[in-house]
Amino acid sequence: MIERVVDGARTTIEHFFPERQIYHRSNGEVRYLSLSTRTQILASLGAVVFLIWITYATASVFLSGHLLSSQSRQSLSNRAHYQRLLAEARAKEASMQSLLETRTNQFNVAADDFERRLDTLKLLLDHVNGPVLLSSKTKNDGSGELMMRASRDDQTPRQSRYAALANVNSNAKNPLDRMAALHAAENQLLRHAEEQAEKRVENLHAVLDMTGIGLDSVLGETGKNTGGPFIALDEADDFAKALSLDKPFARRVARVAARMAEADQLVDLVHDIPLDQPLKVAHRFTSGFGARVDPITHRAAHHSGQDFGAFRLAPILATAPGKVDYAGWRSGYGRLVEIDHGYGFKTRYGHMAKIMVKRGQTVTTGMQIGAMGSSGRSTGVHLHYEVWFKGKPYDPKLFLKAGRYVQQG
Repeated sequence: MIERVVDGARTTIEHFFPERQIYHRSNGEVRYLSLSTRTQILASLGAVVFLIWITYATASVFLSGHLLSSQSRQSLSNRAHYQRLLAEARAKEASMQSLLETRTNQFNVAADDFERRLDTLKLLLDHVNGPVLLSSKTKNDGSGELMMRASRDDQTPRQSRYAALANVNSNAKNPLDRMAALHAAENQLLRHAEEQAEKRVENLHAVLDMTGIGLDSVLGETGKNTGGPFIALDEADDFAKALSLDKPFARRVARVAARMAEADQLVDLVHDIPLDQPLKVAHRFTSGFGARVDPITHRAAHHSGQDFGAFRLAPILATAPGKVDYAGWRSGYGRLVEIDHGYGFKTRYGHMAKIMVKRGQTVTTGMQIGAMGSSGRSTGVHLHYEVWFKGKPYDPKLFLKAGRYVQQG
């Protein structure tokens, strides 16, 4: 059975691959090549194997090229994606940088604004704190200043004018916290400035009220403040730069500056009113203003001044700056000096032993104008001192009392 199958297979193979001879003729010679069945089978198998290899190689190259093309497209897509992400990141970076620069510029502008505010507030506090400067006019002591004395009821030490700045939380890392602290310091400083400016005006009003003469009467004599507010805002030139800030802050600064300017005008007024002592040596009050028994006639009479007793030739001083209106002998007064201080005020110094000024001469507060004596209608060495306003005598003690709240600088 096996032999029959083998024989059948051999017969079939020999049928397809019979022994062949290939003849080759060259130069009259004939040669041949004999190809056995086995050789043909091996050649056929080699051809089939080569064909299969060629097919596999071609398919591999085609498939590899397709795969590489797909990978290349994917790589290009990924590259484009990453480039887009990079561009977006760079755009975000540029946007954040621009935002940071904008915020930095805004913070710098805000910081500059606060710096100008605080500079303005420091300027205000320089004016409203410390001594009340009453005038820049020269006096005999050369200081040119008067100062309000501290009240007896105010014994507590005053806080530094810039104490509010010290309370700013400068260690705060959050800019918003720092800005909030600066706002708080600014409000504290402004409130302090407003309170001090108001206090200056009130103190000066109180000093003037002590004289018994209404402030309106004095200002009406000057003719400088009729028809409007006591002080115009444009007189506060030192604070003009503050008006370039935001309106609420500028309004507060202008209000404080206006009150300070009002105080400055009141200071000039107080400087020119006779509030100083006519005697700086030891003395006593011998006879006051008003009704009294006349020392010579022993009858009821009106005394238009205040008498001071001291030693002969005691120096008599001008109680305010002004111009000598009269210097000489006058009935009843003896040797008399009369000084016109402006604003409707005049002072008279009678019974002098010596007169040391001349008519028309300008005098300053505290300047010696004569020496105490007993000339004229007098019973002994003393000074008869009168204060006149608009042709009417007023009690000099009221002016001396007001002057006790003001001291020479």
